[in-house]
Amino acid sequence: MKQLANLFLILFLVAASLGIGTELLNPYWPDNPIAELRDMADLLAVLLALLIYFGLGFNRHLPKLIFVSLLTYRFWGLLDSWPLEPLIGDKYQLVAACGQLLLGFLALKLIQHSNGKSLLLVRSQFAGPGFSGGNFFRFCLLSIPLLPVVLLLLSYSAAGSLIEEYTAGFVRLKPNGLYMIEKIYVQGDKQIRLVSMIHMGRQDYYQELSDSFNAGHTLLLAEGISDTKGLLSDTFSYGKLADLLGLTSQEQLSFPGRLIEAEQLGQPNPDGTGTPDILRADIDLQEFDPRTIEVLNAIGRYLLNSRSLRSGYQEFSDWAAQNVTPEINRIVMDDLLQKRNRAVLSYLPKGLQNYRTLVIPWGALHMPGIETAVKQRGFVLQDSRERLSIDFLTLPYEQLWENLTGAAGKKPTKPPPHSPRPDSRSTSKPAG
Repeated sequence: MKQLANLFLILFLVAASLGIGTELLNPYWPDNPIAELRDMADLLAVLLALLIYFGLGFNRHLPKLIFVSLLTYRFWGLLDSWPLEPLIGDKYQLVAACGQLLLGFLALKLIQHSNGKSLLLVRSQFAGPGFSGGNFFRFCLLSIPLLPVVLLLLSYSAAGSLIEEYTAGFVRLKPNGLYMIEKIYVQGDKQIRLVSMIHMGRQDYYQELSDSFNAGHTLLLAEGISDTKGLLSDTFSYGKLADLLGLTSQEQLSFPGRLIEAEQLGQPNPDGTGTPDILRADIDLQEFDPRTIEVLNAIGRYLLNSRSLRSGYQEFSDWAAQNVTPEINRIVMDDLLQKRNRAVLSYLPKGLQNYRTLVIPWGALHMPGIETAVKQRGFVLQDSRERLSIDFLTLPYEQLWENLTGAAGKKPTKPPPHSPRPDSRSTSKPAG
């Protein structure tokens, strides 16, 4: 246990030092490799923290005041040190890392004061039997309320890590909400803004996003599947679900600018205004495999137009269990992600030739593939920004609970005033 405790102390300090280095380099080198080392050190520190946590119950020699303080700070880091960010702003991670470093050094000094010679724990501090029935009993009593909290923090951290991994860092989970990330890539005088989108979000989020797309000599490559042959048999709208969550549907978002066709790329605006050009850069449903369309119709029928989330999810799950195979799932993902990514990326050469700035506001799951293609063209990350899309503190949990438990299903649900098909979704709905 002494070796594990000392290793934890060292990793605690190393992770803090790497965190400080990462934050100091970020303004000048956003994609610096120190961040990966910091993440690895953090992960190892958390794993060791769990061992130390249980070690406090099985080994009475571990200095409890010191290690309880360190463990509390380490587990607080799983919450991204919230609410430090809203209190002090963008530098909160640097402040948290500095606090961790100072706390680590304080722990070393207390250990040295205790053993009289070493900053780390020594053998003399572990003399005699380590296990004590009284110590173990007290640990178990304290763990009754504490262990569920620790497990909840670990689950939250694992969920956040998975979200960031699958979206290449374009979506970030925080205790107060879900944040969508924009990454800005540059090469010479050219700029590409990769803006991750979400189907439902705060009205302020969509308004702030729309206001940021107002510069001239800019091409906005809009997302939005068209359905010229009417292949969707059910209304495919997120409006009802958004209303249930007290959010705004992406379908209501409008971007200021001039809607153009591909052959108009680079042609001057006859009105002489400096607003962006907006090109629908998505595909039509007829390019999808018929099995993909069948799945989309099932989603619209069971999930998006159901009276309650619980019954809708159950009905769709039953349908999917009978109709969706791994092969069909692969086909659906290829249609929804890869095929559409190829469509938007096909406009990059001519877009970069005729515009200084390209804006690609697409769904977050599209971003890993699009970002890879942008990097392959020699663009480098210059900056990133985040926007709060869903605020967990303002969601109507009572209304949501009633819907999930079936209480809301007793009342007829008023349909949304507009039920647009996918061709009028979000970014394919420019204004002007």
